[in-house]
Amino acid sequence: MTATNSSSSSSSVSTTEQGVVWKLRVEAGRQTWYPVESNGSQQLQTSIEKHFLTKKSNDTNPTYENEEPLFHSLKESLVQAMNFYTKIQTSDGHWGGDYGGPMFLLPGLLIVVYITDSMGEFHKAYFSQMERYIRSKQNADGGFGLHIEGHSTIFGTCLNYISLRILGVDPHDEQCVKARHFLHQRNGPLECPQWGKFYMCALNVMDYSCCEPAPPELWALPSWVPFVHPGKWWCHCRIVYLAMSYTYGRFAQCKETPLILALRKELYSEELPYDSVNWSQWRSVVHETDNYYPATWAWRLLSKVVVGYEKLVKWGVPGFTHLRNYSTDFCLDHIKFEDENSKFICIGPVNKVINMLSVYFAEGKSEHFKQHIPRLFDYLWLSDDGMKMQGYNGSQLWDTSFAVQALAACPRDVYEAIPSVREALQKAQNYIDISQVRHDVPHLKKYFRHISKGAWPFSTRDHGWPISDCTAEGLKATYTLMDIPFIVNQISDERLADAVNVILSMRNDNTKGWATYELTRTNPLVEYLNPAALFGDIMIDYTHTECTSASLQALLGFRKRFPNHRRQIIDEAIEGAVQCLRDRQGKDGSWYGFWAVCYCYGAWFGITGLAAVGGTYENDENIRRGCDFLVKQQLKDGGWGESYLSSERHEYISTSRSQIVNTSWVILTLIAAKYPYRSVIDTGIALLRRRQMGNGDFPQEQISGVFNGNCFISYSNYRNIFPIWAIGEYLQAFEQ
Repeated sequence: MTATNSSSSSSSVSTTEQGVVWKLRVEAGRQTWYPVESNGSQQLQTSIEKHFLTKKSNDTNPTYENEEPLFHSLKESLVQAMNFYTKIQTSDGHWGGDYGGPMFLLPGLLIVVYITDSMGEFHKAYFSQMERYIRSKQNADGGFGLHIEGHSTIFGTCLNYISLRILGVDPHDEQCVKARHFLHQRNGPLECPQWGKFYMCALNVMDYSCCEPAPPELWALPSWVPFVHPGKWWCHCRIVYLAMSYTYGRFAQCKETPLILALRKELYSEELPYDSVNWSQWRSVVHETDNYYPATWAWRLLSKVVVGYEKLVKWGVPGFTHLRNYSTDFCLDHIKFEDENSKFICIGPVNKVINMLSVYFAEGKSEHFKQHIPRLFDYLWLSDDGMKMQGYNGSQLWDTSFAVQALAACPRDVYEAIPSVREALQKAQNYIDISQVRHDVPHLKKYFRHISKGAWPFSTRDHGWPISDCTAEGLKATYTLMDIPFIVNQISDERLADAVNVILSMRNDNTKGWATYELTRTNPLVEYLNPAALFGDIMIDYTHTECTSASLQALLGFRKRFPNHRRQIIDEAIEGAVQCLRDRQGKDGSWYGFWAVCYCYGAWFGITGLAAVGGTYENDENIRRGCDFLVKQQLKDGGWGESYLSSERHEYISTSRSQIVNTSWVILTLIAAKYPYRSVIDTGIALLRRRQMGNGDFPQEQISGVFNGNCFISYSNYRNIFPIWAIGEYLQAFEQ
């Protein structure tokens, strides 16, 4: 789709119409943008800040490529790439970047900030940049997508239209008119999925009878109840529904304001005006543009039962009201626990704002509520296209762990001779050190939590949630740094053992592989109760190729250094992980990547995991089939390019033009496999060299991250990390 306001996405944000300069505050991974008065000068900005504010955040139609490489040798290309990338490392040792992409996150923040009367907590410059961002992402048909490269959806269009109006945009504005036209052709918001209807019910522009239920009573069930007890669900899913259940259970809504009354008129068409809607008739209706995971017969049956129960609650039937009050109190207790144990960051942006909303509806502007406000800014990232809400409070630890491995994959004589690289590796070691989680949260069983002492999170230690592959990549980066003589302040053996303990505790007995945050706690059949429509595979924490491979490699590295530590258990875990990777390979030789696009990413983990135990193209059939699958996808320009549609459709779909990130993953995979036909790899390397820019950077291309099969997310550091890593490994393999 083409943005209708593309000019706004290409302009710099180093100064704004309010006469401010944007600064980035960084401390222990926490990254927050804030405006200062400029007085017409940009000298207050650092080069790193200027880079972030002009770095292109996404490009759906990239064209940058040189006829010939700009640098004379591959080694020079590598040195220039490393020099550039180390210059944009933040002062605390991590690499900041854009982790935006989903188009429903910023609207959630704005809706909650409006309902809670918290707009005054923001300098007006924030709202200007938010408006600019939303405007830049409107599609040519007037709608907004689920993510920045997606087709228009009811969900995206409803929420972003509401956001523009909250930000003060006139309803007669051209972009608002186009968005309304898109909606009115499709029954307005009435065919929006559950999450969108929930936000609109809370905002008081829709009746709760139109929203699929989120009953708080599920939380009050005994924990032994199979399937439906939320404590058994994937943590992101259960904690979103935890907060949603409180607000839904109270049928809490924003007070009527002139804007609310106006939105009731604007969102609905003349054929279906707000005052005439039979709300319950539309409860289960989802438009085909949004219905990625259609409701099953099991969910429809459960929904009808719960709706009948809701009538008894609303009628005040004795016993039912008491149970509702008990259940919402239970939810509020868990919400506040999650707030406090993540220092009010919360696990992710959706539950962050709904937690805040729930506390407001329960307590008003209490002290607990007020602690939410500063942490909203942890999620906001500013770049060339404006201010967005990220899919986490950043990807700091994840990107830094990969960056360390990429820089150190280069020939040692190369990186040791570059002062900026030496300094960057030491700073990165310091960040990895301070990011490791040092304690378990209290009351693990009561609050359905897993151990976390020794884990590494995706972002910051304040966030604190343990993740298997983040812990594994943190360990792998630590091993890498341990092997570099000039690195000081190494992490202790005891803390490495703590990390391994977390990894071992997350191994699933049934698959012998690893999920993300926790063990898989119930049967995949619970997916039949997925009410979201927007996403698939959200109900349980599934085993993933990426998590299994990363954990396998981390355990191998630990066993090499500490051969006597829990040897039998580690040996069994390694053996099981290898078998899990083999089992997860498709009949065509592919591995599906759940967390990035898609088969190129999955193959990188699948094959490097098997290669870590000695497998090669020559001696391992799974590796051979995997490499052959990838080589078949090579494009005429010498590289590889995979569309995000691969993730949605579960089949490899090529782009018309290679992508540097996909190409780098495949090069790394083929080198790890000792693929014997070097010319295939050479042409991929040649493509990377032609795409490199004169300052050592690489161009931003199409989106590369994904979650839940259908929503795509930016990893802006990948465009630097993986070409550096691929070129470094190539030099090690072929030119030493």
